[in-house]
Amino acid sequence: MAAIQAPMLMALKAILQERYVRYLPPLLGNANEENRETKQISRAFSAFVLHTMFDLNPKKSAEAVVDDYHDNGVDAIYYDAPEKTLYFVQSKLKGSGDFQLGEAQSFLSGVKQLINKQFGTFNQNVKNMEAYIEEALDQCNKIKLIIAYTGVGISLTARNEIRQVIQAEQEEGDEQLQQKIIEFNAEAVEEALRQEQAIGQVNDKIRIHKYRKIDEPRKTYFGIVAVEDLIKLHEKYGKGLYEKNIRFFIGAGKRGVNSAIKKTLLTEPDKFLYLNNGITLVGDEIRQGSTSRDNSTTRDFRVQGMSVVNGAQTIATAAQFKKENPDADISSAQVMLTLIHTGATDQFHKQVTKARNLQNPVDLSNFAALDDNQERLRQEIALYGIEYHYRPQRQTRVGIPVMDIETLVKALACLDKDIRFPARLKSEPSQFSNMESDTYKELFTDDLSGSKAVNAFICFQAIRNLLNAADQSSPSPERLVYRHCTYALASILMKRLKNKIKGDDVLNANQVRTFISSPFDDLRQSFADQYSFTSAPHAFFKRIHDTSRLIQKVAIIEQGLAEDTTVQALQARIQPNDPHNQALTNYLAGKAEQL
Repeated sequence: MAAIQAPMLMALKAILQERYVRYLPPLLGNANEENRETKQISRAFSAFVLHTMFDLNPKKSAEAVVDDYHDNGVDAIYYDAPEKTLYFVQSKLKGSGDFQLGEAQSFLSGVKQLINKQFGTFNQNVKNMEAYIEEALDQCNKIKLIIAYTGVGISLTARNEIRQVIQAEQEEGDEQLQQKIIEFNAEAVEEALRQEQAIGQVNDKIRIHKYRKIDEPRKTYFGIVAVEDLIKLHEKYGKGLYEKNIRFFIGAGKRGVNSAIKKTLLTEPDKFLYLNNGITLVGDEIRQGSTSRDNSTTRDFRVQGMSVVNGAQTIATAAQFKKENPDADISSAQVMLTLIHTGATDQFHKQVTKARNLQNPVDLSNFAALDDNQERLRQEIALYGIEYHYRPQRQTRVGIPVMDIETLVKALACLDKDIRFPARLKSEPSQFSNMESDTYKELFTDDLSGSKAVNAFICFQAIRNLLNAADQSSPSPERLVYRHCTYALASILMKRLKNKIKGDDVLNANQVRTFISSPFDDLRQSFADQYSFTSAPHAFFKRIHDTSRLIQKVAIIEQGLAEDTTVQALQARIQPNDPHNQALTNYLAGKAEQL
C-alpha cells in the first residue's frame, strides 16, 4: 500500500490547521514553541478521522482528542451512543513509513488501562473525560480500535501483536473488545479529501403533469413540467443539479438557442412547450407520490440522485431570465420532461447522457465529463485552490485560478514520450480529448494525480506564453516557427521538467518561468536555426515524419549528444515497425537533464 501523496498531505495539513486546531484541548506542559504548530496539526488528524467516519462537527470531533504527553498511545476517545460502541483512536500523521510494533504496544497498553478504568497514569485531557469514559464503558456493547495513518501501512509485527493481545483479552472474558481493528489508511484519507470537494447528491421532488409511464426495460415517466419548478431546483442546487451532464451552463449570449429561450419566455411563454426540445432527468431511485386533488394525471415524484442530463442550458437560461426579469409572468411556460430510473450502481445514465446529447451538435470532448477520472481530478485539483473545468461552463468565482481540459490534454501529451503526439496535436487535436480514443486513455490513467495534472498544466502554459511572446517580438519568417512549434518545443522542455511535474510540490507560474527562461531561449533559437523553411510551418508541424525528425535533431543538439554512441546507433537504425524512431526518442527522454 502506498503512503499519501505529498501534495495531498500538504492539503490535509492546511485543512487540519484551519478547521480543527482552534477547538483542540490546550497543549499540556511547556511545549517547544517551534514545534507547537506541527504538534497541533498532528493532534488534529484524530479529529479529522472522527469527523469523517462519524459525521461529527469539527468542534465535537476536536474535543474528543486526548493526544498529548502521557496519553499512553490513545489519541482520541469517542462513544457512539446509538450504536453502543466505544472507539479508541491512535493516529499517525507522517508522509512515509509504517505503523510500528512499539506504537501498537503503547496503544494496546493504554486501551487496557482505560478498559480497567485505571486513569492514574494518563494526562489531564484523559482525566477530564473520566466520567464520560466510565459511563461509556458501563453502557457499551462493543469496544473498537481505530488506527489511522498516512504512511504505507501497519507492519506485520504490529498486526500480530494487536491480534494476540486482543485475543488474550477476549479469552480473559472481555467480550466487548472487538478482534477486528478499523484502519483509516492513506487511501481512505485521500478519498475523504476528494469528497471535501464533491458535489452533493440532489434528492428532491418534481411535479409532472399529464404523466404516463412505462415499466420495462427501464421505469420511465413522461409528461409536462412547469418551467418555474425547474428554476426553483436550479436556484436550490446549482451545479449539483447537472452533475451527470456533460456540461454546465455556458452562458446565454446575445444570439443562438439560449437567447431564443429568453425571447420566448419574455414574449410568448405559453408557446414554450412547443418551441423547446424538452428536458431529460435521471434518478437513482424514483418514488411516486399521491396524485393532485385537482387533477388525477398530476403527481409528485420523489427522486434520489436527481440529475439533468439533457436540457441544462434550457433550465439555466430560464433561471437567468427570471433573475433579470423578476416581474415577468412565466407561469404558463411548460416543457416536456422525461424522467428515467437509471439506478445507483450501473453506468446506464452515461449511455442516456451520450445518446440524448448526440442528437444536437456537441463537441466530442464534452463527453470526457462521463469519465469518473475527470471528477476525481476535479476534486483533487480543488484542494490546491484551482478550479478545473472538464466540461463546458462559465467561471463563477472571481479570482480563482482555472484549468481547462483542452489545455491539460496538450500538456499531458507533450509530457508523454510518444513522438507522434506533437504533430497529432496540430493535425487531429480532437482525439486527445475523446474519451473513447486510445490516445485519451493513455493520458488520463487511473494513477494520474491532481498534483501532476496541475504541474503539467502550469509548465505547459508557461512554455506557451513564452512562445507567444517570441512570436510577437520576432521578425518573419522566424516568428512563424515560434507560432507553430509549440507542441514540438514543449515536448522537449517538458521532459526536462518531469521530476518537478511529478514531484512533491505544487508549482506556480512564477517558479516555472524562472527555471525555464534560459533553456527556453536556447531551445527556441535551435528550432529557428534547424528549421529549413522548405515548407510552410503551419503544414510542416502537422506532419509526424517531419516534426519528429526536427524534435530529435534539436534534442540531440541541446543535450550535447551528437557524439553519443547510442544516439548514433539509433539514428542509423530505422525499423519498419518504428518508422518515426520512437526508440531514439525514448533514449533522449531518459537522458534529458532535469531542471
